[in-house]
Amino acid sequence: MASSKRDWKVVFLLISGRVVTHDLDLSEEMTERETMEFISKQLDRGEWWFLEDGVSIHTSSVESYYLSEYTQRTSFSKE
Repeated sequence: MASSKRDWKVVFLLISGRVVTHDLDLSEEMTERETMEFISKQLDRGEWWFLEDGVSIHTSSVESYYLSEYTQRTSFSKE
């Protein structure tokens, strides 16, 4: 059975070559798969994703992302 938790460390790889690491604090516990689906929906939702600590990322600038606890990478494309 997959482990569920509320806090995940997400690493966003941007097209510019920059790396943004974010401590994602969810309102409810989610598995790795559910968390990845949540992130995909957030990126697909709009032009900007406002992260905590006054940081935001433009969704079209995200090349890929992954949960730092896992090596799996997921590509994201708005096309």
